[in-house]
Amino acid sequence: MANEITQNITLSFSKGGANSYFATAVRIDMAGTGYNSSTQEIGTTAELVDLTGVTGTPGQMAIKNLDATNFVEIGGDSGLTVFKIKLRPGKSCLIEPNSGTIYAKANTAACLIQKFAIDA
Repeated sequence: MANEITQNITLSFSKGGANSYFATAVRIDMAGTGYNSSTQEIGTTAELVDLTGVTGTPGQMAIKNLDATNFVEIGGDSGLTVFKIKLRPGKSCLIEPNSGTIYAKANTAACLIQKFAIDA
């Protein structure tokens, strides 16, 4: 079977008479059958994001910061130097990790994240 994953991304703005819109939709093949859809509390020290159920490197991963006050940093190593994404309160991101090891660290106080990772 092919094209088991659907990815839709839209981004738009309209302000002061100016506006723009970006949209893309792709279908992606999924080689494995594993996934992880769960929440996790992230502390103020870098910790592994639990990807139980995903075999190897996730093909696609979405993360949302459910905290109303503090941001969360996402990275590919415990020092958050391989790559770093800053998720402000209530914000989300879509990534295609190059490793099955993802770290997260909350700012100021622990934060709850929602995550959805799918096998490559």
